Amino acid sequence: MAAYRAGKHELTGFTPNFLVFGRENRMPIDLLLGPIQETDEDPASKRSYDDFIEQQIEVFEEAYQLARQHLGNSAKRRKIEYDLRVKTKDFEVGQFVWYFYPRRYQKRSPKWSKSYDGPFLIIRKIPPCDFVIQRTKKSRPIVVHANKLKCVSVQLRHLG
Repeated sequence: MAAYRAGKHELTGFTPNFLVFGRENRMPIDLLLGPIQETDEDPASKRSYDDFIEQQIEVFEEAYQLARQHLGNSAKRRKIEYDLRVKTKDFEVGQFVWYFYPRRYQKRSPKWSKSYDGPFLIIRKIPPCDFVIQRTKKSRPIVVHANKLKCVSVQLRHLG
């Protein structure tokens, strides 16, 4: 876990150690190489606790702001890549569709079971991607996501 926490994260641009503690942890290799040489101009040893806290707050704020920017940029990039592969489904009110509703039966292979139920009539569209479907006029309407619907290839009359 120490190696993971000391490694720079691809999305944030920082190590988890730095984002949690505000500094990098000392590793065993640091013991072999010796302590980091501080310059004489650095008054780190003569700082008060209040100065140290103020400096740590500034470090955290800057690191968190940069990490948020990096995460936002990577989220936009992932969304663009995802949208390239997505096929949008567009259904109209009054169209017949199949509803994906796989059922599992004991001692029966799922590949021999039917996965789609229907046909259902689309009663209403709930933007951006939900639909209200109904099997018959007397049956209860169901709200479903567009990913669970498939077009009926032949035109069917609504049975009442």
